[in-house]
Amino acid sequence: MTEDRGWQSAGARKVGARSAGANRNGTNSTTSEAPRGRNGGNNIKTRILRASRIPQLPSIVKTGSTVVADAIMAATSICTEDLRGDTLCPNVQQNIMVASTPRRENADRYVRVRQIVVLGRTYEVSAYEAAPHSTCKGVIRGIPLVDGPDVKDNKLVNERNPLALAAKRIGSTGTVIVAFDGHSVPNFVRYGPTLVRCSLYRKKTDIRYACGRPGHRADACPSPGDVVCRGCGASNPDSQHQCTPRCRLCGGQHLTADKDCKQRFQIPYVVRRRRWEKSRATDQDQAKAPPSHPTDGQNYRQSRGSGGPSRSHSRSPSRSRGRSQSRGGSRGGERRYRSGSRSRSRSRSTGGQQQPTGVYARSKKTGSLTWADTVRGGPPEVVSGSLPEHAESAREIAQLSENAKMRETINRLMSEVAEIKNARNPPPQPANAYTLEAAPQPMEVHGSEEGSSSSNGQSAPKKRAVAYEQDSVANRVKSELRDTLSALSEIIKQLRENFAQLQVTLAAQNDRLSEVESFLENVVAPALTPNADIQPQPGFV
Repeated sequence: MTEDRGWQSAGARKVGARSAGANRNGTNSTTSEAPRGRNGGNNIKTRILRASRIPQLPSIVKTGSTVVADAIMAATSICTEDLRGDTLCPNVQQNIMVASTPRRENADRYVRVRQIVVLGRTYEVSAYEAAPHSTCKGVIRGIPLVDGPDVKDNKLVNERNPLALAAKRIGSTGTVIVAFDGHSVPNFVRYGPTLVRCSLYRKKTDIRYACGRPGHRADACPSPGDVVCRGCGASNPDSQHQCTPRCRLCGGQHLTADKDCKQRFQIPYVVRRRRWEKSRATDQDQAKAPPSHPTDGQNYRQSRGSGGPSRSHSRSPSRSRGRSQSRGGSRGGERRYRSGSRSRSRSRSTGGQQQPTGVYARSKKTGSLTWADTVRGGPPEVVSGSLPEHAESAREIAQLSENAKMRETINRLMSEVAEIKNARNPPPQPANAYTLEAAPQPMEVHGSEEGSSSSNGQSAPKKRAVAYEQDSVANRVKSELRDTLSALSEIIKQLRENFAQLQVTLAAQNDRLSEVESFLENVVAPALTPNADIQPQPGFV
């Protein structure tokens, strides 16, 4: 029977690809695992169990990792010069030693080690070669037991499965682990001519049923004499021990690493690598994205009076969360609610003007409020429908926005008037240059009287033309100024009318608030306050 070589062939196939024309005859293989009778079947079963079992090893923690490493080095018979690049690392949890070497010859010697001598005592060991770097493992099921290692390699590691490197059976089951090059497992592989589904291999958490500690197998337990209950963790329980099980991996109501445990299988490295890459890409995208700043239209709630901070939020100048409604607030002369429970949200418009709006919100934790709650300072409740002054507040907001637009128009007109004034009074030097270029004066020749008279006759009309042109420019500027001033007067008149209408509306609002306050003081408050004049007379109960 040929012994399974583990992943020893995967490294060689990863370095050099197998030729496409290689032919192997797997039908006449002598590595059959089928029994040839009763005695032959028992012998084969014993040899399979012995080959797959890891012998009992000394405790690395108690013995010392250097002592175990020296024993392994002595068993391999590798010279000191060839050991310079090798590294032996102890795995205390699994109670095993992991050897790493860059030399193929040293790896073959490590695999051939069958026993080591530690402190004068001989221990049987079983060494195997792990899968090479940058590989992943997949699982296929339903593989016949009669197919030996060579048959599995012939049917899996070929040109039809270009990423397959090696195959290894799990014990004496029909499940085979296939090593693939890279970090991707195909969904299907070809086992000979058959298309077989392949899934990602998830390693099961090793646990010893005797000691109940996860992380190592039974034959590699560092403390074989210590028995711990898998359910409750009690040390050395008797045969009549009963307990409520609790898993150490997931915390469920079952034995540790039971079949019902959801965390019985470890997360594969491929999955953890993809999650790490995705998380790193997300962090990079967030780092490259510009930081978000709050906009100017975002509202910040401010509470007034003794009512405390408000529980509602306003996200925009015109809307608020839930069933809250906004209405126009009053200016400095407005009379405020005495209870101080009214909260207002203020936001700055684009023009830099503050637009006060009151927001009423219903608390989620409290039910319907009564007049007593209102008098004591509770937050007002909004019923279905709109407030009486909601329609008028909308008109007030529209008027305020219109006034802001008018102010912008006035500022623009004032800037235009300033530009016209600057054009009307130009600096003297450019004006002289313009006059000289536009109306150049002819040279005077001092000679006869006729020449002088002719020159004076030509210069006088040109001077009159220049003066007339300046007068026309001044008249045009004056007419434009008159039109601008008339437009400004109309705008100011309209603003006055709007302000007067706004004052009338605010006066009506104040009157309504006064009526409500008088109603609360004269009607509601006396009804809620107990009568202090009625006192019990002495001698009567």
